[in-house]
Amino acid sequence: MKIALIGAQGVGKTTLSKALLNVFPKAHIVRETVRECPYPCDQGADFKTEWWVLSHSILAEQEGRESSTDLIITDRCLLDIAVYTKLIHEAKDGRISDIQREMIEKTIGHWFNEDPYDFVFFIKVNPNIWKTRDIDDGFRSVDMGWYQLLTSEFEKVIDRLEVASRTQLRIIENNGSFEEAVTRIVKDIRSS
Repeated sequence: MKIALIGAQGVGKTTLSKALLNVFPKAHIVRETVRECPYPCDQGADFKTEWWVLSHSILAEQEGRESSTDLIITDRCLLDIAVYTKLIHEAKDGRISDIQREMIEKTIGHWFNEDPYDFVFFIKVNPNIWKTRDIDDGFRSVDMGWYQLLTSEFEKVIDRLEVASRTQLRIIENNGSFEEAVTRIVKDIRSS
């Protein structure tokens, strides 16, 4: 089984991944490759950033498949790249051309078909709760406007790429304790 945790920065994907590993100790966590990217990220990203993250994410997922584990947990997935690519492309400042965006999105679609996720968990947090969390790690943006824009774009990419027709989509409101979110995810994993 392969699951994906998606959503804007600071919603708890990495924390949830680690908590799920406590429940499923033999699971394989697909690392968040964007943190290894040598190019500018978040609002400063361009085609090199997104292509680098896309290719390294696919390789990391493939390594997960080769690990022979029963559960693969991706901390972010290719949908994240679709969101960022669209936002960068829409800036119309030349960082991502029409052809580059199309190439990235087609690659994501092909990989989604080649190695689908059994579940995609879209993690959301109420903005008033999000701004109270300690998420300033010096890497990700802590700008509320960027957070809200990303969350909105995740909702759109889920529709645009017809995620619900390709996998089991679950929306997790991670506004309370992480234990509640973990319990919901574990229940879905165990029931399938």
